[in-house]
Amino acid sequence: MNEDHERLVGMVREHVRLHVALAERPAAAIVAATVEHLGDEDDPEQVEAIAWPVVVEELTAHLSAQTGWPEVTDGDRLTAAFRALDAAGIVARENFACCQNCGLGEIGAEVPRGRSVRGYAFYHQQDAEHAVAGDALHVAYGLFEQPPTAEIGEEVAATLRAEGLTVDWAGDPNARIRVPMSWRRRRVGRLAALPAVVRDDLVVDVEVLDGWRGLHAPANGPTPAARLAGLHLPWLPAGTRLRLTHADASVVVRRDGDALVGVYPDGGETRVGRYDGVELTRRLVDLPVGADPVTGPAGFLEVTCQHAAGFEEDVPLDVAETLHLLRRMRPLSRDFLTCVGRSGDCVQTAWEPGGLWVEHLDTSTATSVGRYATLAEVERVLTVLANEDRAMVDELGGLETRRW
Repeated sequence: MNEDHERLVGMVREHVRLHVALAERPAAAIVAATVEHLGDEDDPEQVEAIAWPVVVEELTAHLSAQTGWPEVTDGDRLTAAFRALDAAGIVARENFACCQNCGLGEIGAEVPRGRSVRGYAFYHQQDAEHAVAGDALHVAYGLFEQPPTAEIGEEVAATLRAEGLTVDWAGDPNARIRVPMSWRRRRVGRLAALPAVVRDDLVVDVEVLDGWRGLHAPANGPTPAARLAGLHLPWLPAGTRLRLTHADASVVVRRDGDALVGVYPDGGETRVGRYDGVELTRRLVDLPVGADPVTGPAGFLEVTCQHAAGFEEDVPLDVAETLHLLRRMRPLSRDFLTCVGRSGDCVQTAWEPGGLWVEHLDTSTATSVGRYATLAEVERVLTVLANEDRAMVDELGGLETRRW
């Protein structure tokens, strides 16, 4: 390995390690971001070839490390504090904009139309990167169209302290709030997904036959089957089909609940678990089973949602991934979760001006029953729906009926 190549590998690893720790992008998106970041340093194909094994290695190490973390980390406390600020009428955004100046220039666009807010708080991308490196996090705060005041700074600082974080701030409205912390962000669901482990792999040509109504769709064109099966197929939206071709053989793949169904030109049909999609491609060349079956995570829901990363429709999520999205829903936004159990029971939750609303939808009568609830109550409702296929909103008591 020559010196230039070693230097490139080092830069790739540094960039990948940062984004694995930030825990905002899944594996394929980290590779794409690395190619974009370092494409001018070398041939983009070379950067991508280096990035894939580094992403797998760093992500595997991260997943191993997080098994030894406490149940609640400083990262969890930080997100909880920002959601509490949102709910109190302060627009609070994490990892927002690239720098302080851009954050100050863009935070006003986060104010929902028709909503009254009292101020803002955010930390930007460079702040997050410094925190990953072990430095304290710095939180900006202020009033819209007015200079910052000690009062708004004290409210932000008090909210951070209330969640168990240490705050280093002397009350100076011209100084950001310093938060010494251990940056630990858990990865679950797609954020924890790795390429399937197989004894030999195929390259398949991917064709998305229907619109992918969600995030992180595979690109049309050739891709290793192990990556497709590990990073994309488990989250195939309902109603979306993919045609996978190898040489002259092909299979059309769709999802039915938590199973993947492969239909072959001869009319043959194969069903596998949604984490075992690599077996559908192996039949294209009559290869034997090439991977150990993967046990699916606990619970199952069909989810349509709006969250910080965008909109998704009819994607399958397990309990951990659903709760991860719930905890990151922003009160001052249009964020919502609509979750459907195996038998069709539907529970929806969204932040309204009055608080976190949860309801059981009855599509046959165009009505719902629900109430404002605590985050812990909504977590319990969604966990029961996923694990027991039962909508238990009516067990909360104090419900009201709404007509659509």
